[in-house]
Amino acid sequence: MGFERWWLPPPPEVKKPRSLYNAASLAYLGDCIYELYARRHFFFPPLSINDYNKRVMDVVKCESQDLLLNKLLGEDFLTQEERDILRWGRNIVSSKTRTRKRAGIAVYNRASSLETLIGYLYLTNFKRLEQLMFQLGFTSGASSQHIADELRSSFQTKNSSRSVQSKQEAAK
Repeated sequence: MGFERWWLPPPPEVKKPRSLYNAASLAYLGDCIYELYARRHFFFPPLSINDYNKRVMDVVKCESQDLLLNKLLGEDFLTQEERDILRWGRNIVSSKTRTRKRAGIAVYNRASSLETLIGYLYLTNFKRLEQLMFQLGFTSGASSQHIADELRSSFQTKNSSRSVQSKQEAAK
């Protein structure tokens, strides 16, 4: 196993992670792995620490993860087993946090389900994890701002739809 394959620490051998870990534990691991992919993606070209941080924070927040998950669900990419892991991860119950209050419980739960899947794939199928992260737009080479631009565009579309709905409701 060369550096090319294991730029992440190699996972422990776990045959049946669902029998050992709950969904929240896998989401905890998946959150870390997801952020590491985001950091690697935006590491090139060299930027200031503030610029790195802003770009990474734009894609690791739960709203962005929710948008990326919706993109995945709209494609024929995920296996049935992966969809089952997403359902399992969506049912995570945790204490109230500022994030849940800001984004809403549904968005937070969907983002947690994506993190659960990432944690699960890290332990069971690293090659599939790489495919998933590539499908989400994360690359290992010199990257563009592609993911952040796509998310920003999705947020603007979502916000303008809400604005139109609000105006229509006010007109009634």
